[in-house]
Amino acid sequence: MTLTRPPWLSTELVGALVAWTAVATNVVLVSFVLFFRREPRVDVPRVLLAFGALALWVGFQVVMGMRISRFLCIHLVYLDTFVLLPLMGIVLLRRKEVVLTKPVRNACIASLALVPIGLYSSFVEPYMLVTERTTVALSPKRAGNDPIVIGVLADIQCVSITDRERDAVARIMAAKPDLILIPGDLVQLGGRNLDRVIDDFRALLAPLDAPLGVYFVQGNCEAKKKASVLLEETRVRFLDNEIVELRHGDRRITLCGVDLEFSAPAREVLRQIETSPGGDDVRIVVAHRPDVMYALPSGSRVDLVVAGHTHGGQVQIPGFGPPITLSEIPRHVAAGGLHELEDRRIYVSRGLGWEHGFAPRVRFLCVPEVSLLTLETASSASSPP
Repeated sequence: MTLTRPPWLSTELVGALVAWTAVATNVVLVSFVLFFRREPRVDVPRVLLAFGALALWVGFQVVMGMRISRFLCIHLVYLDTFVLLPLMGIVLLRRKEVVLTKPVRNACIASLALVPIGLYSSFVEPYMLVTERTTVALSPKRAGNDPIVIGVLADIQCVSITDRERDAVARIMAAKPDLILIPGDLVQLGGRNLDRVIDDFRALLAPLDAPLGVYFVQGNCEAKKKASVLLEETRVRFLDNEIVELRHGDRRITLCGVDLEFSAPAREVLRQIETSPGGDDVRIVVAHRPDVMYALPSGSRVDLVVAGHTHGGQVQIPGFGPPITLSEIPRHVAAGGLHELEDRRIYVSRGLGWEHGFAPRVRFLCVPEVSLLTLETASSASSPP
């Protein structure tokens, strides 16, 4: 007999239940260590003992959670930070029979600042969509003078279609780009749940149109067959390890799209776009993972790589950047924007969505974006090689 999970029991719900249950046990543990002795004074050593025990217990939870999902572990740590810590601070401050030393009281008061940060990162910033506009300088060696405007809609990665996704598409179309690129991750749903969003998702993509076309490459969230189903009845073309030749005004554009794993066919088309004769066309590679940079040589002939995948890290710490990027590229590059690595230029979009499933809904100092890239000829003094 095969057990079938009911439709209402989503991965998100399972992850939330597991994480909140774990946090409840953490609250019990910390409370026990703090209050098992009847003496009213709570000082720094006592707090350190409580949170030392908590660290050991959370470490065990993380080890067990890794058997399920790394994102479940992130969810647990997120809730411990933004729920458990301020909760314990409030408990200590409100217990009249407890005498807090000054450092402990100050720490409890400081923990309250985590509440608005947690609320903002879960319920405000994930919905603060912005339009990023970036100019990419082309070498004077490339023929033509007409600018090329590229709309980038990366990591839609939704579980349902809302006004936020519709707003993103409307922003792209309002800019009237010459070319639209979708670097993977359409919807984050299991195959059995895909049917409930197919029509809505196709309706979302239906307005997308551009003179040079709309092109999609495979992301983590969709097998190739699933992607093909989602893109039916739209003008979006699945660029699967292919090269297309485009013309825009007095520009010639060579566009290459590669698959998720940089398979042998992907590496072959990358070799072709790198070595094909002619030096005056604009060459663009679009891939989901920015790690495609390492499949290109230093001083690559490719003018621009466009990628997504990292979501900008979703969380960025001032002065440090994103702690987690799930990519081998440098942290500052994975954080998003236009960068140059060994004469290879890449634009990494922070994307529209966020990680679902077992992960917490969170973005902090890393707002979601749609991107508009304008490629135009630079002056000889500032142009790339």
